This record gives sequence, C-alpha cells and structure tokens, in this order.
Amino acid sequence: MRIGTMNRRLAILRRVQTGTDALNAPVLEWQPWRTVWAEKIHKKEDEQFSADLHQRYAVHRVIFRTRYLADLSEVDRLECEGATYDIKGVRELGFREGTEITAESQS
Repeated sequence: MRIGTMNRRLAILRRVQTGTDALNAPVLEWQPWRTVWAEKIHKKEDEQFSADLHQRYAVHRVIFRTRYLADLSEVDRLECEGATYDIKGVRELGFREGTEITAESQS
C-alpha cells in the first residue's frame, strides 16, 4: 500500500439502535463509526431505469483502498466528499496489508 495515494477522507457509517418507538420497535440511525484515509478509483458510471418511479437515475461505482480493516462489512455505508455510498463488496489486499471496498452511489 502506498500511503501517498490515500488522499481522501472516508467516513464509515454503521447503523446503531438509538431507542425504541411507541410500538417498541428499534429505531436505527446511521452514525459515524470510523474515519480513515483512502484512495478513490472511479470504476464506472451508468444510468439505470426505475420501473416503479418511471425515471432514470445515475449509478456511480467506485473503489476505495484503505489500510486493513478487519471488521468492515457490506451492511455499513461510506461517506466521501458529500456523497453516500452503499458497500457492494469488501476484499482483503495481500496479507492484511489493505482493504479494497467496492461501493455504489445513486443520484
């Protein structure tokens, strides 16, 4: 891993139970869990059609590379430069040298 290419601040968000509602169901919110330095690689930009809403929307796929994160999973979210990304895949690089995160943002 080359630290010089990690020039983006990446906030990792995790769903946390903040209480319960009137029916005693859990209330979950996205809260910052960890902030790390990352390298951002633009992978693909695509346009898709939503049948339910009858409209097109843009999908931005990116790859983030960070130092090794053992407890990151696909249920977390990422926030970078004002955009929120859903994690689609997490992969270990080398032997615990780094983590490669594939993520999508919709707008």
